[in-house]
Amino acid sequence: MPTYHLRVPLLLFSLAVMAAGCGRGVHSMRVWGTVRHEGRSVENGLVVFSPIDGTAGPATGAAITKGDYDIPARSGPRANGVYRVEITSYGPPQTDPTAPGAPAGIVRDQVLPPQFNRETMLRARISANADANRFDFDLENAPTDIKRSTTR
Repeated sequence: MPTYHLRVPLLLFSLAVMAAGCGRGVHSMRVWGTVRHEGRSVENGLVVFSPIDGTAGPATGAAITKGDYDIPARSGPRANGVYRVEITSYGPPQTDPTAPGAPAGIVRDQVLPPQFNRETMLRARISANADANRFDFDLENAPTDIKRSTTR
């Protein structure tokens, strides 16, 4: 077997490794965890990480499903960044014929207090260590500054 067949895959692998090392050193990270309110899992909602304190990049988030959320690395917050965390969850649809702009008068009420969404003081610092970016939010006794993830 000619050595040419071995050189092409080795060259492609080397180029991929070099390309991965290029750039500005900014890496998006996977972030995941659980969300609880009043001792129960939040069944559905949204968690959003918005950059603050000089952190570059767009906001990112994920749906909360049965108390869990998971933001994949390809769209996750940036390593070593500081983020404002906003958590929303809506109750079941209700009919309100006076609701302007709501389709067929259907509305959903925000079930979480404003200190966890529009008035949030929740913060998260994203680690460059991929295993350290689990953030569990217990909204009954939520701290306002999450320095590291919690573990089970």
